[in-house]
Amino acid sequence: MGWAEVVTAIAAAIIAVIALGLVVYAVPLLRQASWTSAALERFLERDSRPLLENARSVVSEASQIASKLRLEIDGVIETSQDIRGRVKNAVDATEDRLLDLEALLDVLQEEMEDTVLDVAAAVRTTRRGTAVFRTMKRVFLGSGKKRKRKR
Repeated sequence: MGWAEVVTAIAAAIIAVIALGLVVYAVPLLRQASWTSAALERFLERDSRPLLENARSVVSEASQIASKLRLEIDGVIETSQDIRGRVKNAVDATEDRLLDLEALLDVLQEEMEDTVLDVAAAVRTTRRGTAVFRTMKRVFLGSGKKRKRKR
């Protein structure tokens, strides 16, 4: 046998002796435990009752707070949904109005362009008419410079 096996055997023997000592020591404790459990029950019944009542009241209050909090959160969610709906409706209405305004501006621009073209055509016509009248004036009345010199 090698030294490792010898050390292992000695360690196993020591562990067995310790386990046996624990068993011998635990038997009287177990006999006392039956007496101790009755005393423990009386202790728990006498001293734990107020603790349990306090715990129940804390749980009840926490439940009420959770219920109120749930109602408040539901109200906030409902308000948020209402506001979101109103904003969406306002955005849709604004978009419709902007589209109407864009169509109106397009019509106004076309009308302005047509009006400017009409005015330009009228000015051209007036200039031509004025040129024709000047020419007729020169032809029929002579030059305006000569008449001024005669005076």
